[in-house]
Amino acid sequence: MKATGRRHPKDSIRPPPPPPPSVDHHSQFNRNSDTSFTNSRPSSLGINRSSASDAHTNRSYQLSAIRTINFFLASHSSPLPLKPPFPSAKDISETLKFLISQLDFPTTKLEDDLPILLKHLNCPIKLNKSALKAPGTPHAWPSLLGVMHWLVQIALYNDHLVSNLECFDNTFVYALDSYLHYIRGDDDGMEAVDREFMGKLERERDAVAEGVKALEKEVAGREGRLEELRSGPSAKEVVEKERGCWRMM
Repeated sequence: MKATGRRHPKDSIRPPPPPPPSVDHHSQFNRNSDTSFTNSRPSSLGINRSSASDAHTNRSYQLSAIRTINFFLASHSSPLPLKPPFPSAKDISETLKFLISQLDFPTTKLEDDLPILLKHLNCPIKLNKSALKAPGTPHAWPSLLGVMHWLVQIALYNDHLVSNLECFDNTFVYALDSYLHYIRGDDDGMEAVDREFMGKLERERDAVAEGVKALEKEVAGREGRLEELRSGPSAKEVVEKERGCWRMM
């Protein structure tokens, strides 16, 4: 029996093979693929790359930072408020030493110890030693102000942790005493503990409110005094006016 199978077409009826792609086709494909690839990549143009140093030179930021620093200094009984727009070199150095002391960091020489502290705390603001050697210059002032404002935030956070720890201790003692009275069935004792604890919280709340009012009044008084000094005559003008009066007499 003759085997049957699929017959192969003759060469005359086979479709001609497709022509090989030309060089222009490859170059066009590469250009299109490159274009689509570059178009799909996010463009870096238009991204705001302003650094923190730009904010430190902003006038409104500087005034706000000085108010925050002065409020912290006043609340911690420091007699050294910073006087805008450019405090003296002595006031800047003494303020930095005071802020370092609030962080319980020992210091003997500010120029050597402050960079170590800032590096230890991972401070994002770069501060050169030249700025510490001449802190009263306008060029060094923005960086120093940023560092002082940043140190104030760290000190405030530490104060917050300490206050929360004390609050946790008081709450733990209250919960323990209350539970002991509960398991003993002493309802009167539980109520007495509740009254004592709530009374203590209310006294602490009133003390904090009074402290805030006193600080706000002190800050307002200092700002008013500062405004009077700005708008009033300088010491030189007062002396010249007095000399003129003596000459007329």
